[in-house]
Amino acid sequence: MDIEKTIRALTGRGFAVQHFATGREAADYLDGAIDGTTVGIGGSKTIDQLGLYDRLTKHNTVWWHWRTPGFATLDNALTAPVYLSSANAITEDNSAVVAHCFEVIVKICKELGVESYRIVNNCRLAAMVYGIGKTVYIVAGTNKICPDFDSALSRARNTAAVQNMQRFDGDQPCHTAGRCLDCRSKSRGCNALLVLWGQMMDMAKVEVVLIDEPLGL
Repeated sequence: MDIEKTIRALTGRGFAVQHFATGREAADYLDGAIDGTTVGIGGSKTIDQLGLYDRLTKHNTVWWHWRTPGFATLDNALTAPVYLSSANAITEDNSAVVAHCFEVIVKICKELGVESYRIVNNCRLAAMVYGIGKTVYIVAGTNKICPDFDSALSRARNTAAVQNMQRFDGDQPCHTAGRCLDCRSKSRGCNALLVLWGQMMDMAKVEVVLIDEPLGL
């Protein structure tokens, strides 16, 4: 893993980049940079580990379905002017950010009492590319950095996807196989893939916050 090469590749693609030695330093930075606004948060173990929800809610309006389940929360997070998420992989080489969608649809819909769940499965992906004048922070530990696109895609499918599915009860074959089998399960949670080659034109800023610690899945 070459952090300096990754930073050069990201900045060369037009991403803003911040680099911190610890999660605490990164959380302090984000808590100071995001103030007096409305914030959406995607499903992210990294954001959860950093304790950002509790910190940001003290001086922002924060929408996160992990804390307040429901369609209203998802909608408000999608349209918030600031959005926080992570990525399942970031490439060192000609850097692309790979964000695999792991909203666990069955679990969310059980909480909501909803039987049809097609409309909620892309909330994290959509929010990362939707919004005029929006600022998106992609927060990732260095465990997410991969040498090239093929290895990043493999990590998204065979590491992050499998671990996310294993956190919940389900009948997906990756539960037992420990790797992606490109299944056709009705409860498959990895039905979409987003690759950010650069910042969307109408957005204010997409900033990648890299942390020299293993974080998330």
